[in-house]
Amino acid sequence: MEMGKQGAGLLVVVVVAGLLLHDTRVADAQTLRVGYYNQTCRNTESIVADEVQKASYRDKGVLASLIRLHFHDCFVNGCDGSVLLESSDGQAEKNAKPNLSLRGFDVIERIKQRLEAACALTVSCADIVAFAARDSVKLSSGVGYAVPGGRQDGTVSRASMTGDLPPPNQRNVDLLAPYFSRKGLTLDDMILLLGAHSLGVAHCGTFDYRLTSDQDKGMDAAFRNSLRSQCRHNAGNYVPFDAGSPYALDTGYFANVLANRTVLESDAALASPRTAGKVRQWKDNPGWFRSSFATAMVKMGSIRGTNPGKVRLNCTRVRM
Repeated sequence: MEMGKQGAGLLVVVVVAGLLLHDTRVADAQTLRVGYYNQTCRNTESIVADEVQKASYRDKGVLASLIRLHFHDCFVNGCDGSVLLESSDGQAEKNAKPNLSLRGFDVIERIKQRLEAACALTVSCADIVAFAARDSVKLSSGVGYAVPGGRQDGTVSRASMTGDLPPPNQRNVDLLAPYFSRKGLTLDDMILLLGAHSLGVAHCGTFDYRLTSDQDKGMDAAFRNSLRSQCRHNAGNYVPFDAGSPYALDTGYFANVLANRTVLESDAALASPRTAGKVRQWKDNPGWFRSSFATAMVKMGSIRGTNPGKVRLNCTRVRM
């Protein structure tokens, strides 16, 4: 790979020609391990958990944001922290349209600063993102689980690479599923991971095209009218994915799918005959859903980075 010159205090990252995005796969489990920092920085995970909890006290919505940040990181170049990088030309991943609404960068930076003070150049930004997502799941669902560490930080981040992110306007489940299978994730993994939309909000501009007429048969009419009203009168121009429990990772999302009360078409896709049966099973078994969701998160978090370095000193810059 080739790195450009520094400009405006930021390092421009240039992609080597011929890079194949679709070659990322779930990494061999032996490349990551639980307790990775036990000997080198034993307070790593407690520091991450402490900062995530503090952030949630200030803003409950940050938990959904940190989970989403992990998802958007792993689906582009693998789980390598590249979504955190900035570039002097404004063309890093975070500048791409699907990532403009990402939040939680400040939380990751606060964690990184504490860890650098405790154990310099030891804990990768990619691992911080993964641990922070896990702690966000725990705080919003009550379910804790072990997350392996050992991810290396990436050195490439370009907006043009974000085509690997599943599009929110894809209602055909047969066209949506390949975005996940290319990463080594199954149809069940896809359903579970989309279940994260039990949390958080969607900006009206992402789905307002569904509100312009009454012809969208994938949306309940009363729900459509409610969204129209909310988008018209909400100063923030956003609505919760699951108004019934916007801060709880629960099975309300699956109930909404089956009732045609989902905001995004990619969520409506799960009402397909191919996936509705499993949606119904998880809706009726909250404990099974939460444990299965945790397993899917660990699997997604093991997608190998395509441009690994070592450990970045600063999560927004390539410098190692």
